[in-house]
Amino acid sequence: MNLTTSLADTLPTLARLHEQAARQAASEGAELNAQMLLATIVARYPGPTSWTDIEAETEPVVTAYPSRVIALVNDPDTAQTQEPVRVGLLSARQSNGVAAIRGELLTAALQGRAFVEGAAIAASWSASGIPTVVWWNGPAVTGDHLFEDMLDIADRILVDSSAVTDLPADFEVLNDVVQGSHHARVTDALWLRLLAWRQAFAQAFDQPAARIDLEHVRSVELAVQQSPGGHAAALLLVGWIASRLGWRLDSRTAQGWRLAAGDHEVDVICEPSSTTDGLIEMVRLSAPTSRYLAYMPSPEDIVVDCQSDLAPITHVAVRRPPPTRPRLRLDDLVTGGAHYPVFQQSVALARTLATA
Repeated sequence: MNLTTSLADTLPTLARLHEQAARQAASEGAELNAQMLLATIVARYPGPTSWTDIEAETEPVVTAYPSRVIALVNDPDTAQTQEPVRVGLLSARQSNGVAAIRGELLTAALQGRAFVEGAAIAASWSASGIPTVVWWNGPAVTGDHLFEDMLDIADRILVDSSAVTDLPADFEVLNDVVQGSHHARVTDALWLRLLAWRQAFAQAFDQPAARIDLEHVRSVELAVQQSPGGHAAALLLVGWIASRLGWRLDSRTAQGWRLAAGDHEVDVICEPSSTTDGLIEMVRLSAPTSRYLAYMPSPEDIVVDCQSDLAPITHVAVRRPPPTRPRLRLDDLVTGGAHYPVFQQSVALARTLATA
Protein backbone atom coordinates (compact mmCIF):
# COMPACT_ATOMS: atom_id res chain seq x y z
CA MET A 1 0.00 0.00 0.00
CA ASN A 2 1.71 3.21 -1.17
CA LEU A 3 0.88 6.59 -2.72
CA THR A 4 2.79 9.35 -4.50
CA THR A 5 2.57 12.83 -3.06
CA SER A 6 4.37 16.15 -2.71
CA LEU A 7 7.01 17.19 -0.17
CA ALA A 8 4.51 19.41 1.62
CA ASP A 9 1.79 16.74 1.82
CA THR A 10 3.98 13.82 2.90
CA LEU A 11 2.94 13.43 6.53
CA PRO A 12 -0.81 14.00 5.83
CA THR A 13 -0.56 11.34 3.12
CA LEU A 14 1.06 8.97 5.60
CA ALA A 15 -1.80 9.60 8.03
CA ARG A 16 -4.34 8.86 5.28
CA LEU A 17 -2.60 5.57 4.52
CA HIS A 18 -2.90 4.53 8.15
CA GLU A 19 -6.60 5.42 8.08
CA GLN A 20 -7.13 3.40 4.90
CA ALA A 21 -5.34 0.42 6.41
CA ALA A 22 -7.53 0.60 9.53
CA ARG A 23 -10.72 0.80 7.45
CA GLN A 24 -9.64 -2.11 5.28
CA ALA A 25 -8.90 -4.24 8.34
CA ALA A 26 -12.26 -3.34 9.86
CA SER A 27 -14.09 -4.28 6.64
CA GLU A 28 -12.40 -7.68 6.79
CA GLY A 29 -13.47 -8.15 10.40
CA ALA A 30 -9.91 -7.95 11.66
CA GLU A 31 -8.14 -5.66 14.09
CA LEU A 32 -5.18 -3.79 12.64
CA ASN A 33 -1.99 -4.34 14.60
CA ALA A 34 0.39 -1.40 14.21
CA GLN A 35 3.76 -1.73 15.88
CA MET A 36 5.19 1.14 17.90
CA LEU A 37 8.07 2.73 15.98
CA LEU A 38 11.44 2.35 17.66
CA ALA A 39 13.65 4.41 15.35
CA THR A 40 13.79 6.71 12.35
CA ILE A 41 16.19 5.38 9.70
CA VAL A 42 17.40 7.89 7.11
CA ALA A 43 18.87 6.09 4.09
CA ARG A 44 20.89 8.10 1.58
CA TYR A 45 21.02 6.86 -2.01
CA PRO A 46 23.60 8.79 -4.07
CA GLY A 47 22.12 7.59 -7.38
CA PRO A 48 18.70 6.72 -8.82
CA THR A 49 17.12 3.81 -6.95
CA SER A 50 13.64 2.41 -7.43
CA TRP A 51 10.95 2.16 -4.75
CA THR A 52 11.00 -1.64 -5.18
CA ASP A 53 14.74 -1.88 -4.49
CA ILE A 54 14.54 0.42 -1.46
CA GLU A 55 11.59 -1.51 -0.07
CA ALA A 56 13.40 -4.84 -0.55
CA GLU A 57 16.50 -3.53 1.21
CA THR A 58 14.77 -1.91 4.16
CA GLU A 59 11.86 -4.27 4.80
CA PRO A 60 13.95 -6.98 6.59
CA VAL A 61 15.27 -4.33 8.96
CA VAL A 62 11.85 -2.85 9.63
CA THR A 63 10.28 -6.29 10.09
CA ALA A 64 12.75 -7.01 12.91
CA TYR A 65 12.86 -3.46 14.29
CA PRO A 66 9.76 -1.32 13.55
CA SER A 67 10.94 1.98 12.10
CA ARG A 68 10.07 4.91 9.90
CA VAL A 69 12.45 4.76 6.95
CA ILE A 70 13.16 7.99 5.06
CA ALA A 71 15.03 7.40 1.79
CA LEU A 72 16.70 10.43 0.21
CA VAL A 73 17.37 9.54 -3.42
CA ASN A 74 19.56 11.64 -5.71
CA ASP A 75 17.50 11.24 -8.89
CA PRO A 76 17.38 14.23 -11.28
CA ASP A 77 15.02 12.47 -13.71
CA THR A 78 12.11 12.09 -11.30
CA ALA A 79 12.77 15.10 -9.07
CA GLN A 80 11.13 17.38 -11.65
CA THR A 81 7.67 15.94 -11.05
CA GLN A 82 5.05 17.60 -8.86
CA GLU A 83 4.88 14.46 -6.71
CA PRO A 84 8.50 13.37 -6.05
CA VAL A 85 7.58 11.56 -2.84
CA ARG A 86 6.21 8.03 -2.45
CA VAL A 87 4.80 6.98 0.92
CA GLY A 88 3.97 3.44 1.95
CA LEU A 89 3.33 1.12 4.88
CA LEU A 90 5.44 -1.99 5.43
CA SER A 91 3.42 -4.85 6.87
CA ALA A 92 3.95 -8.49 7.77
CA ARG A 93 1.42 -11.31 8.09
CA GLN A 94 1.25 -12.73 11.61
CA SER A 95 0.81 -16.40 12.48
CA ASN A 96 -2.93 -15.83 13.01
CA GLY A 97 -3.22 -14.42 9.49
CA VAL A 98 -3.74 -10.82 10.61
CA ALA A 99 -1.58 -8.20 8.92
CA ALA A 100 0.55 -6.05 11.20
CA ILE A 101 2.05 -2.73 10.16
CA ARG A 102 5.74 -3.00 11.05
CA GLY A 103 6.91 0.32 9.70
CA GLU A 104 6.69 3.14 7.19
CA LEU A 105 8.69 3.98 4.08
CA LEU A 106 8.98 7.50 2.71
CA THR A 107 11.11 8.02 -0.40
CA ALA A 108 11.97 11.42 -1.85
CA ALA A 109 13.47 11.82 -5.34
CA LEU A 110 15.61 14.96 -5.12
CA GLN A 111 18.23 16.75 -7.13
CA GLY A 112 20.78 19.52 -6.75
CA ARG A 113 20.24 21.82 -3.80
CA ALA A 114 17.19 19.89 -2.60
CA PHE A 115 19.25 16.70 -2.22
CA VAL A 116 22.16 18.51 -0.57
CA GLU A 117 19.77 20.02 1.96
CA GLY A 118 17.90 16.76 2.46
CA ALA A 119 18.69 16.68 6.17
CA ALA A 120 16.06 19.36 6.74
CA ILE A 121 13.49 17.19 4.98
CA ALA A 122 14.53 14.17 7.02
CA ALA A 123 14.32 16.15 10.26
CA SER A 124 10.81 17.37 9.46
CA TRP A 125 9.64 13.83 8.66
CA SER A 126 11.35 12.08 11.58
CA ALA A 127 9.14 10.53 14.23
CA SER A 128 9.50 12.40 17.51
CA GLY A 129 10.86 10.84 20.69
CA ILE A 130 12.84 8.03 19.04
CA PRO A 131 16.47 7.87 17.86
CA THR A 132 17.48 8.78 14.31
CA VAL A 133 19.97 6.54 12.50
CA VAL A 134 21.51 7.45 9.13
CA TRP A 135 22.62 4.80 6.62
CA TRP A 136 25.07 6.90 4.60
CA ASN A 137 25.63 4.22 1.95
CA GLY A 138 29.25 5.19 1.28
CA PRO A 139 32.49 6.27 2.98
CA ALA A 140 32.69 9.18 5.40
CA VAL A 141 33.26 12.54 3.72
CA THR A 142 34.13 16.11 4.61
CA GLY A 143 32.94 19.25 2.92
CA ASP A 144 29.64 17.58 2.13
CA HIS A 145 26.76 19.75 3.32
CA LEU A 146 24.38 16.80 3.67
CA PHE A 147 26.84 14.70 5.69
CA GLU A 148 27.66 17.60 8.02
CA ASP A 149 23.97 18.29 8.58
CA MET A 150 23.37 14.62 9.33
CA LEU A 151 26.06 14.78 12.01
CA ASP A 152 23.88 17.41 13.72
CA ILE A 153 20.47 15.71 13.49
CA ALA A 154 21.30 12.00 13.80
CA ASP A 155 22.08 9.87 16.82
CA ARG A 156 24.15 7.46 14.73
CA ILE A 157 25.59 7.47 11.21
CA LEU A 158 26.61 4.22 9.56
CA VAL A 159 29.24 4.76 6.85
CA ASP A 160 30.81 2.06 4.67
CA SER A 161 34.56 2.14 4.06
CA SER A 162 34.42 -0.76 1.62
CA ALA A 163 33.69 1.94 -0.99
CA VAL A 164 36.82 4.02 -0.34
CA THR A 165 38.81 5.22 -3.36
CA ASP A 166 41.84 6.91 -1.75
CA LEU A 167 43.00 4.97 1.32
CA PRO A 168 45.22 7.65 2.96
CA ALA A 169 42.77 10.50 2.38
CA ASP A 170 39.64 8.48 3.18
CA PHE A 171 41.07 7.08 6.41
CA GLU A 172 42.09 10.60 7.47
CA VAL A 173 38.46 11.61 7.04
CA LEU A 174 37.13 8.49 8.79
CA ASN A 175 39.43 9.08 11.75
CA ASP A 176 38.42 12.75 11.97
CA VAL A 177 34.68 12.04 12.07
CA VAL A 178 35.03 9.04 14.41
CA GLN A 179 37.18 10.95 16.90
CA GLY A 180 35.25 14.21 16.51
CA SER A 181 32.75 15.62 18.95
CA HIS A 182 29.42 15.41 17.12
CA HIS A 183 25.86 14.76 18.09
CA ALA A 184 26.00 11.59 15.97
CA ARG A 185 28.18 8.58 16.71
CA VAL A 186 29.80 7.36 13.48
CA THR A 187 30.13 3.60 12.92
CA ASP A 188 31.58 1.76 9.92
CA ALA A 189 29.71 -1.10 8.24
CA LEU A 190 33.05 -2.54 7.08
CA TRP A 191 34.22 -2.73 10.70
CA LEU A 192 31.05 -4.60 11.60
CA ARG A 193 31.59 -7.08 8.77
CA LEU A 194 34.95 -7.94 10.34
CA LEU A 195 33.30 -8.98 13.61
CA ALA A 196 33.67 -12.71 12.94
CA TRP A 197 37.43 -12.30 12.36
CA ARG A 198 37.79 -10.46 15.66
CA GLN A 199 35.67 -13.02 17.49
CA ALA A 200 37.71 -15.89 16.06
CA PHE A 201 41.01 -14.51 17.30
CA ALA A 202 39.54 -13.47 20.65
CA GLN A 203 38.31 -17.03 21.22
CA ALA A 204 41.61 -18.54 20.07
CA PHE A 205 43.45 -16.59 22.77
CA ASP A 206 40.96 -17.36 25.54
CA GLN A 207 43.40 -19.82 27.08
CA PRO A 208 45.88 -18.15 29.47
CA ALA A 209 48.79 -20.05 27.91
CA ALA A 210 47.80 -18.86 24.47
CA ARG A 211 47.71 -15.25 25.66
CA ILE A 212 51.38 -15.56 26.58
CA ASP A 213 52.04 -16.21 22.89
CA LEU A 214 50.71 -12.73 22.09
CA GLU A 215 53.74 -11.23 23.81
CA HIS A 216 56.03 -12.98 21.33
CA VAL A 217 54.29 -12.49 17.96
CA ARG A 218 56.88 -11.66 15.31
CA SER A 219 54.77 -11.50 12.16
CA VAL A 220 51.21 -11.00 10.95
CA GLU A 221 50.46 -12.18 7.42
CA LEU A 222 47.23 -11.42 5.58
CA ALA A 223 45.85 -12.59 2.24
CA VAL A 224 43.73 -9.67 1.06
CA GLN A 225 41.44 -9.10 -1.90
CA GLN A 226 43.12 -6.67 -4.30
CA SER A 227 40.45 -3.99 -4.14
CA PRO A 228 39.98 -0.77 -2.17
CA GLY A 229 37.54 -2.60 0.10
CA GLY A 230 40.01 -5.41 0.70
CA HIS A 231 42.83 -3.03 1.62
CA ALA A 232 40.49 -1.02 3.86
CA ALA A 233 39.43 -4.22 5.64
CA ALA A 234 43.08 -5.16 6.20
CA LEU A 235 43.81 -1.73 7.67
CA LEU A 236 40.92 -1.99 10.12
CA LEU A 237 41.77 -5.55 11.18
CA VAL A 238 45.49 -4.79 11.63
CA GLY A 239 44.51 -1.58 13.42
CA TRP A 240 42.40 -3.63 15.82
CA ILE A 241 45.12 -6.22 16.50
CA ALA A 242 47.81 -3.58 16.96
CA SER A 243 45.70 -1.29 19.15
CA ARG A 244 44.72 -4.20 21.42
CA LEU A 245 48.35 -5.33 21.84
CA GLY A 246 49.89 -1.88 22.16
CA TRP A 247 51.89 -2.06 18.93
CA ARG A 248 52.98 1.16 17.27
CA LEU A 249 54.13 1.97 13.74
CA ASP A 250 57.89 1.82 13.21
CA SER A 251 58.17 2.03 9.43
CA ARG A 252 56.51 1.23 6.13
CA THR A 253 57.90 -1.79 4.26
CA ALA A 254 57.58 -3.08 0.71
CA GLN A 255 54.97 -5.67 1.78
CA GLY A 256 53.27 -3.82 4.61
CA TRP A 257 54.53 -2.34 7.87
CA ARG A 258 56.98 -2.93 10.69
CA LEU A 259 55.48 -2.33 14.11
CA ALA A 260 57.22 -1.82 17.44
CA ALA A 261 56.04 -4.21 20.18
CA GLY A 262 58.05 -3.40 23.28
CA ASP A 263 61.43 -5.11 23.03
CA HIS A 264 60.88 -6.58 19.56
CA GLU A 265 59.38 -5.83 16.17
CA VAL A 266 56.43 -7.28 14.29
CA ASP A 267 56.32 -7.48 10.50
CA VAL A 268 52.88 -7.09 8.95
CA ILE A 269 52.75 -8.59 5.45
CA CYS A 270 49.82 -8.18 3.04
CA GLU A 271 49.63 -10.52 0.07
CA PRO A 272 47.00 -10.93 -2.68
CA SER A 273 44.27 -13.45 -1.88
CA SER A 274 43.53 -16.34 -4.21
CA THR A 275 39.75 -16.03 -3.95
CA THR A 276 37.05 -13.41 -4.34
CA ASP A 277 34.78 -14.95 -1.69
CA GLY A 278 35.77 -12.39 0.96
CA LEU A 279 37.75 -9.22 1.45
CA ILE A 280 40.17 -11.15 3.69
CA GLU A 281 41.02 -14.78 2.95
CA MET A 282 43.60 -15.61 5.62
CA VAL A 283 45.40 -14.15 8.65
CA ARG A 284 48.41 -15.82 10.27
CA LEU A 285 50.04 -14.74 13.55
CA SER A 286 53.46 -16.32 14.08
CA ALA A 287 55.77 -16.44 17.11
CA PRO A 288 59.02 -18.40 17.56
CA THR A 289 57.21 -21.47 18.93
CA SER A 290 53.60 -20.94 17.86
CA ARG A 291 51.33 -20.22 14.94
CA TYR A 292 47.71 -19.09 14.78
CA LEU A 293 46.15 -19.43 11.35
CA ALA A 294 42.67 -18.01 10.62
CA TYR A 295 41.09 -18.89 7.30
CA MET A 296 37.71 -19.39 5.58
CA PRO A 297 36.96 -23.04 4.70
CA SER A 298 33.60 -21.78 3.37
CA PRO A 299 32.01 -18.35 2.81
CA GLU A 300 30.07 -18.79 6.07
CA ASP A 301 32.86 -19.92 8.41
CA ILE A 302 36.10 -18.63 9.86
CA VAL A 303 38.38 -21.20 11.51
CA VAL A 304 41.49 -20.63 13.64
CA ASP A 305 44.00 -23.46 13.93
CA CYS A 306 46.34 -22.94 16.87
CA GLN A 307 49.67 -24.74 17.18
CA SER A 308 51.77 -23.73 20.15
CA ASP A 309 54.35 -25.17 22.53
CA LEU A 310 52.59 -23.32 25.35
CA ALA A 311 49.00 -24.35 24.61
CA PRO A 312 47.45 -27.54 23.24
CA ILE A 313 46.46 -27.55 19.60
CA THR A 314 43.00 -26.06 19.34
CA HIS A 315 40.48 -25.51 16.58
CA VAL A 316 38.14 -22.51 16.84
CA ALA A 317 35.25 -22.01 14.40
CA VAL A 318 33.08 -18.89 14.10
CA ARG A 319 30.02 -18.53 11.89
CA ARG A 320 29.99 -15.36 9.81
CA PRO A 321 27.05 -13.75 7.97
CA PRO A 322 26.62 -15.06 4.40
CA PRO A 323 27.98 -12.76 1.67
CA THR A 324 24.52 -12.55 0.11
CA ARG A 325 23.01 -10.85 3.16
CA PRO A 326 21.37 -7.44 2.69
CA ARG A 327 23.74 -4.50 2.92
CA LEU A 328 21.46 -2.84 5.45
CA ARG A 329 21.07 -4.91 8.60
CA LEU A 330 19.40 -4.51 11.96
CA ASP A 331 22.56 -5.10 13.99
CA ASP A 332 24.52 -2.66 11.80
CA LEU A 333 22.05 0.11 12.57
CA VAL A 334 21.09 -0.61 16.14
CA THR A 335 23.84 -2.53 17.94
CA GLY A 336 26.90 -1.45 15.99
CA GLY A 337 28.08 0.94 18.72
CA ALA A 338 29.18 -1.73 21.20
CA HIS A 339 32.75 -1.22 22.46
CA TYR A 340 32.96 2.08 20.63
CA PRO A 341 36.33 3.13 22.17
CA VAL A 342 37.89 -0.03 20.70
CA PHE A 343 36.58 1.01 17.27
CA GLN A 344 37.94 4.53 17.73
CA GLN A 345 41.40 3.26 18.69
CA SER A 346 41.44 0.78 15.82
CA VAL A 347 40.50 3.49 13.28
CA ALA A 348 43.21 5.80 14.68
CA LEU A 349 45.90 3.18 14.16
CA ALA A 350 44.48 2.19 10.76
CA ARG A 351 44.76 5.84 9.71
CA THR A 352 48.39 5.91 10.86
CA LEU A 353 49.15 2.83 8.76
CA ALA A 354 47.29 4.15 5.71
CA THR A 355 49.13 7.47 5.72
CA ALA A 356 52.60 6.05 6.52
